[in-house]
Amino acid sequence: MKAAVYNRFWHSQGGGEPHSGMVAQVLSHDGVEVDLIGHTQVDKDELADHLGLDLSRCTLRIVPDKGDLEMSAVSQDYDLFVNGSYMSRLAPRSAKAAYLCYFPTPFYDFPEAWRRLAVKYVGPLVRAHAGGLEYGVGWFPPEGGRRRKWAWTSGDAVISLPPGGPRTLRMEVGGPGLAGTTALRVEDEHGTQLGEIAVSADFRVRRVRLPDAPRGAELHFRSDTFVPGGTDHRTLGVAVSKLRLEAGRYGPRELLAYRYPWLLHDSQDLSFLEHYDTVMANSEYTRGWIQRSWHTDSDVLYPPIQVHRLHPAPVRQQAVLTVGRFFAPGLGHAKRQLDMVQFFGQAHRAGKLPGWTFYVVGGCEPSQEPYLQQVRDAAQGLPVEIIPNAPRARVEELLSSCSVFWSATGYGEDEEKKPWVNEHFGMTTVEAMAGGCVPVVIDRAGQKEIVRDGVDGFRWTTAEQLIERTVEVAEDSALRSRLAASAVARAHLYDEPAFADRWHAIVDQHKLLG
Repeated sequence: MKAAVYNRFWHSQGGGEPHSGMVAQVLSHDGVEVDLIGHTQVDKDELADHLGLDLSRCTLRIVPDKGDLEMSAVSQDYDLFVNGSYMSRLAPRSAKAAYLCYFPTPFYDFPEAWRRLAVKYVGPLVRAHAGGLEYGVGWFPPEGGRRRKWAWTSGDAVISLPPGGPRTLRMEVGGPGLAGTTALRVEDEHGTQLGEIAVSADFRVRRVRLPDAPRGAELHFRSDTFVPGGTDHRTLGVAVSKLRLEAGRYGPRELLAYRYPWLLHDSQDLSFLEHYDTVMANSEYTRGWIQRSWHTDSDVLYPPIQVHRLHPAPVRQQAVLTVGRFFAPGLGHAKRQLDMVQFFGQAHRAGKLPGWTFYVVGGCEPSQEPYLQQVRDAAQGLPVEIIPNAPRARVEELLSSCSVFWSATGYGEDEEKKPWVNEHFGMTTVEAMAGGCVPVVIDRAGQKEIVRDGVDGFRWTTAEQLIERTVEVAEDSALRSRLAASAVARAHLYDEPAFADRWHAIVDQHKLLG
């Protein structure tokens, strides 16, 4: 029996990767031959160590990023193909397949009604004329204005080509803010250079002749990098705009597809789901939205929480803790650290929580340092300690010694319009409970499944409630002890043995292993 666990983002080692990795661990411990498939080279031992998993019986398989069509072909090598890639639309061809869904985030989201209508009625007329290019890894999100949008490379960015004969790749390449010139090298997956382009700050039309590619091809856009400076700490290569294939004359539909590429986004096409034996949701909250958005039932496979790594300290700090990546609202399910620092400041200035400290802990990418600075500015003069990119040992120490855990993900957002900005499950909340913290978390989404109000902790809807509940826990040691004991016990519902049991039940129900 041979299985694959595919995740485009193994290298990021984020919140979804332990979920995918645990599937691989359980499969391999059950005697299944398992490949971990990705597109970016990583060290398997380092990956396993970071995720806290045993992947020693798994094999790492790195394949060129040639798009979903090529990955569909790769999936044919396996009896079971588990797709754990966030927002993937891959249609596997394996004998059995499972889709691990962290949330059915819209693949394309247009707020304007006229755009949605155009995509619905005009899009089908032009989608077959787009050239079939697919963006792989190594690209930053698009930016720019109405007249021009571009995407920065990270120094090595991938474009996947569909099968075809000799063609020409046309693009406009530049580098807003770039000092001087740099060279962009376009290479195939074997490192053969197909073209070299001099790039300056201004966008200019460039063309690269491409050889015959009967099975498709992977193109790498490689260049030196620079850091813009100021508040922009990204490491950038070159900016690419208006990318398309030329292979003959273009008619009205081709020109329309080129001029308005957003018309090519078909958010209603869910045909890829037909290729899976089961869709697995990471919470009941996610399961509900899969039903609403995709009209598909799913099985709940909660993320695995490494409860055994956390040992509640008998004596607790007078401290509130929050843990989560730093990124500004508007960029997914933001953790709202700035709001929480402001809430803590209100309590402190009102004379509440005297002698208490607020720890704000989480990873921070260079691009989010401006937001981190906002949080630091708000914490000035307060008993607040901000710890970006803390080592795991430090995080576990705080989870096991602080008294209260806060979460505000989704605060101020419209849950009906943007359900994906809420906490889809709440892995860190469970970790805090396992460490003996009393959770005082927002009454939304996955948090409602984890924390029973008044039993394991409290849930809140307003800042006033958050402060009131925290003060209750701070001033009543008996209440804190009772809630903490219940929280520790409840955390074991989501530990690794419980994950394995749920996975085996799904396997048996859908006969995934034959």
